[in-house]
Amino acid sequence: MKKKLIIMAILSSTTFGCQPETETANTEPVTAATASKEQQTVQVMQQMFQAFNRHDLEAMASLYADDAVFISPEMTEPKRGKAAVAEIYGPLFEMAPGVQDEVKHYIYNGKDEVAVEFVSKGTVENIGPNDPPQMKGKTFELKIFCRLKVKDGKIVEDVTYFDQLAFLQQLGLSE
Repeated sequence: MKKKLIIMAILSSTTFGCQPETETANTEPVTAATASKEQQTVQVMQQMFQAFNRHDLEAMASLYADDAVFISPEMTEPKRGKAAVAEIYGPLFEMAPGVQDEVKHYIYNGKDEVAVEFVSKGTVENIGPNDPPQMKGKTFELKIFCRLKVKDGKIVEDVTYFDQLAFLQQLGLSE
């Protein structure tokens, strides 16, 4: 009987201890303060993706702190400040006017960060004079992971990772 109880305890901790995809993975006790911090952090993340899908650069920038830091593999060094929103996303919206992000999963860390797995889909409709012509008309579907750090209702750090080679291959720019 004791052995059965131990096995049941192990199974319940591994099966029922997992967090649903869009819930928190939090080891802190839930209090009104942590719930509101979680709600605020998740709400900022959701607003950012909604603004992205509307291609609303102004609304996106309003969600970032004045000294926000952006880190991503396509950048040679971090970008800083609200102005980086237009610098990063403006050319993407111009190149692929129908680009949309779909959040697949997110996890709140119990403090001030949310990790987000999402898919970005679009078609290259506009290319610049220095862009390879074979990009035009190419569709892409890119799996992306980002971590957003939120303080006082603003994103202070946006670290994003994606497979650059997969993106270039989808655009016909690499084998």
